[in-house]
Amino acid sequence: MRERNNRKIESSFGKISKEFTNENEFSLWETQIFEMIRISGISIKKKFRNFVLFSGDRKEQYIPDSLVEGFEYKGKEIILEAHEKISEEDVKKYRRFRGLFGSSYYLIMIVTDSEEAIWKEKQKGKEGGIFNEIYTEANMEQLINNLKKWKDGYDEMISQYAQNALCPPPPKGHGCGIAAKGFEEITEIFGYRGKRVQSLCRACRKEHARKQKNKLKK
Repeated sequence: MRERNNRKIESSFGKISKEFTNENEFSLWETQIFEMIRISGISIKKKFRNFVLFSGDRKEQYIPDSLVEGFEYKGKEIILEAHEKISEEDVKKYRRFRGLFGSSYYLIMIVTDSEEAIWKEKQKGKEGGIFNEIYTEANMEQLINNLKKWKDGYDEMISQYAQNALCPPPPKGHGCGIAAKGFEEITEIFGYRGKRVQSLCRACRKEHARKQKNKLKK
């Protein structure tokens, strides 16, 4: 994803927590960026997934730096990508990623103050589409405040939805008895109709639909 090196970079971020070490292939600058996020209380999951990207006959992997946990923004999961040194290959990779997965992920770039203008110029280019938002080390406070504001809005939104679900178990019910708790788990297992939980889990609805289809064929 980025160029890795052992050079020492001067920074005002202070001491580094043991949670983010260079064993995770983060440079010192990137480590300090994620330390600021950790201290703020924002929960993130590092190197959470390996995405396979195709460009013609070429296949490459993209492993994002981190995924924000516990909330989404604009219906998308949030990726935080700290990028110390720009390269044309990485610019192309982010474009390919957003072209394939942009409907599901909101990509936020964190770059050095000296390279912000270069990134923005690339974004303005004919191909565009590198990131959703961009911040520098100098405006990390603004990014953290925005993340906290988005989390508050997300928490308020999901509080309006039912937080417990049970697929009616046999013999009285026509479901499987699986239970779910919390907005994310219910969304995954049951789904909502408006703000109400679906009466059956997704698996049971699929099975009922299959049986109904077979009946119609007879």
